[in-house]
Amino acid sequence: MTADAAKLYPRHRDRISGSEDYIVAHFARQNGITPAQVHQLIKRHGSNRTKLVAAAKELRASLRTDSPKAIPSRRRVGYLSAGVDARNGLETR
Repeated sequence: MTADAAKLYPRHRDRISGSEDYIVAHFARQNGITPAQVHQLIKRHGSNRTKLVAAAKELRASLRTDSPKAIPSRRRVGYLSAGVDARNGLETR
């Protein structure tokens, strides 16, 4: 009778390995945080995936601000649209 590979080598999908860079990068991408933040969360909360997901959500919420961030302009430097004063950027009428 052959051995069942799943029983011999069980995968711990409920854990995150901080030593495997590809696992850390994947978890970071899934949860919208950086790999460095994943390593910090693993140090604080352990390797339990459910605890880390909850901690990542809290981290994202704490980093999010209520005020919207300024959206960078798509205008090229030196490009002026019609009716805009070159000195102060205000419309002229």
